[in-house]
Amino acid sequence: MAPETTYQPVVTPVAAKPIAAVAARVRPEQMGEVVFKALDSVHAALRTGTWGPYWGDVVMCEGEDDGVLDLRIGVGVARDFPGLGAVSPWRTPAGEAVQVTHLGPWSERGLAHAAARDGAARLGRRLTGVHWEVHGLFMPEARARRTDVFYEASDA
Repeated sequence: MAPETTYQPVVTPVAAKPIAAVAARVRPEQMGEVVFKALDSVHAALRTGTWGPYWGDVVMCEGEDDGVLDLRIGVGVARDFPGLGAVSPWRTPAGEAVQVTHLGPWSERGLAHAAARDGAARLGRRLTGVHWEVHGLFMPEARARRTDVFYEASDA
């Protein structure tokens, strides 16, 4: 099914939100392994204090160089995290984003990314290159996990 018939890109205002995250440079084919290992280390660091309520697992791409992605992989926290070892405080972008919601397997979220990128021009927006995913809780009854995909945008 084509992304246009599955996803409905929208322009939404976004506020900068605190995350506790680790930095990683990865090739796309390494994403699964690196993301899940990084999230394990962030969750371990968060167990040292009270930083909740948590608002989702976050994978933020701040750029790409020669096929290598510059990522911040972490967890959305209720207040600024001071840092612990490799886990540092970060924030999601503020301003405007093109957003698409994906419900389904993590491995199929690429269609949501394509829909957001394609939808930006139709919505009169220029993408900055920064994008991020917010992963919600797994829903066993639906055998799915909500993933909100955001692409930082400005007027075209």
